Amino acid sequence: MKQFITLILLSLALLVPSFAAEESAFSGRSKSLFLSIEETPSKVYVGQVFSIKLKAIVANDKIDALSNTFSGASGVEVLNPQNPWERSRDNTYYNTFYFKINSKSVVMPRLSVSLIDRQEALESEVIALNTPSQLIQLKADPFFSNVIAQSLTVNKYKTTTFDSKNVIVVLEIEATGANLKDFALSGAPKSGIDSFSDNGTSQKIYYYAILPNYQKSFDFTYFDLTSNKFNKIALPMTIESDEVSTQLGLNPKESIFEFYKTVGYGVLAFIFFIILLKRRKWYYLVISLIFLALFFLDQNPLNNAKLKSNSTIRILPMDRSTVFFTNDKILDIEKLGERDNYIKILLPDGKIGWTERENIIKN
Repeated sequence: MKQFITLILLSLALLVPSFAAEESAFSGRSKSLFLSIEETPSKVYVGQVFSIKLKAIVANDKIDALSNTFSGASGVEVLNPQNPWERSRDNTYYNTFYFKINSKSVVMPRLSVSLIDRQEALESEVIALNTPSQLIQLKADPFFSNVIAQSLTVNKYKTTTFDSKNVIVVLEIEATGANLKDFALSGAPKSGIDSFSDNGTSQKIYYYAILPNYQKSFDFTYFDLTSNKFNKIALPMTIESDEVSTQLGLNPKESIFEFYKTVGYGVLAFIFFIILLKRRKWYYLVISLIFLALFFLDQNPLNNAKLKSNSTIRILPMDRSTVFFTNDKILDIEKLGERDNYIKILLPDGKIGWTERENIIKN
């Protein structure tokens, strides 16, 4: 029996070093990547854009890059998942990722960071991102725009006629630390974001809303993170002229100046015709004909054109602008203005919009 036990112990003594050698060969190298969370918020509102700052210590100088992989998330968006790591000093790297939580039932993702050399992953490290300890859902408000921001300003806005019963309001809004892309108002069913831009520090949108022409004010609120309260913005809706705007605007024929100008041409043509009948001078006929010609030219017969079928009419003269109408047949339209590759047109139903130049058929 003693001999049998001795034999087993000798066998284990011989096998253990072998297993240890195999394990060492499998691991290949010691750990050289260490991740840690530097900054994370404790209180976050549902819908808010917030950041988490991470640090990576890399004990390996022979790498090309660090790659990111997020997994296991629920109810949260990672807004910049492939944001590159920035080397600070020695072998220390930092990265700031932005998130937006969409519901109170949220599971924060795990982040896997890999060391890349010659397009191959040498080593990976996984870190779990914690859910904020305070997750707050803001109360519903009919004027709430869904925007939570560090700051928000309306750079400019314009109210112009859309048709006989409605006006259109176009706003240029800029915000920092915000979810500006979520801007929406429940009280404006015909509305939307025409364009969105993000330069990293601030966001900007062009937002439009088609509203009844009896409405006197355009009101909305946003939640201000600096003051920790709702801020209300009220904009008086005053219809403006459209001489320099690139936005959807008024029909130039409807301006009071154009009306008086047209009437003036007609009156002057008539006055000089009466003088011609009394004095019988040929030059009065010439003057009368000139004003008569100006009167007819002011009706813009040279701007009459046709719109190809299946043409898209946009709110603003830009490729990403919202399409509010598509015609299923050729229409008689009037050209009101130009901007780059877009023509502003007056549709038969009185609506005004922008279409690509190639959609216009000249008479």
